[in-house]
Amino acid sequence: MTTYKDAGVNIKATDSMIKDIASYSKKTSRIGEMTEIGDFAGLFDLKKCGYNDPILVTSTDGVGTKILLGIETKLLEGLGYDLVGMCLNDTLCHGADPLFFLDYYASSQLDRSSFLKVVKSIANACKDNNCLLIGGETAEMPGMYNSKDFDLAGFCVGAVERQKLLPQKNEMREGDILIGVSSSGFHSNGYSLIRKIIKDCKINLNNPTPFESNWKNIGCAIMEPTKQYFSELKPIINQNIIKGIAHITGGGLIGNLPRILPEHLGAKIEYEHLPKLKIFEWFKKISEIPEDEMFKTFNCGVGLVLVINEKNYDTFLNLTKKNKNFYKIGRLIKSDQPNYCVIN
Repeated sequence: MTTYKDAGVNIKATDSMIKDIASYSKKTSRIGEMTEIGDFAGLFDLKKCGYNDPILVTSTDGVGTKILLGIETKLLEGLGYDLVGMCLNDTLCHGADPLFFLDYYASSQLDRSSFLKVVKSIANACKDNNCLLIGGETAEMPGMYNSKDFDLAGFCVGAVERQKLLPQKNEMREGDILIGVSSSGFHSNGYSLIRKIIKDCKINLNNPTPFESNWKNIGCAIMEPTKQYFSELKPIINQNIIKGIAHITGGGLIGNLPRILPEHLGAKIEYEHLPKLKIFEWFKKISEIPEDEMFKTFNCGVGLVLVINEKNYDTFLNLTKKNKNFYKIGRLIKSDQPNYCVIN
């Protein structure tokens, strides 16, 4: 008799991990929670959250080929932060509070240790952002993935009051100030290129970083998790002084900042005012990638860009005076060209 297990799918082994997942998920409890582990779908009571006129904000993303480096370096604990961060940072761009998160984990054959490390980090990231890990899906698909390979996808739902929805394109004006918020590193973009450069340059990921840092080695530096910005920006968003937020992901500053601007405005960024992260300077040097290509591919040290009125700049400074992660990097300018963003 041929069984599902003979085909490479072990249902009993998967079911045995449900208790572990449940213990992680319970730590993410928040107002609005209704569901139990084992339900067919996640339930959430939006009314209990106290919104008057809410807009739901959704996002979905993955971690990409950073997963392959995670497997190679055995640094899996940060991948959950990458997954949650990429989704929550997108919903934050619309001023939304995260409500709940779902994950999808697919592999050839579930490795208990790897699986639990990733799911635990997803739960921890959700907890850090007052976001409920409401459910998920796990799939074993022999033949679809090789050996220890696996893939991740995340799905986030947030909410914002209608009158506080961002971006406020109609309120943006020439002269508005652009504030860069520093990244933690590469986040989760450009890893196909990063992996190619590591291979071509024969980089040993176990070696110490060739620049001053607190990272244990190059592998840890490259695998630094995506920074999550919600807790840092929420107090500023509450002051109603932000007109727009751009998440700098694939496409870099040049590709992402124009997405939140009205057609008649462009962005002028001053290169000298951008944060200079040593990991990007090192990578640019070893890869010999032209600077304009770097800015089109990576965040280059800027994870988010905020648009604020110049009149509110003093208020902004008072709110962030003890925080060194914010940089005044440029202004909005009039532009006849669509999607205009220049760095000089």
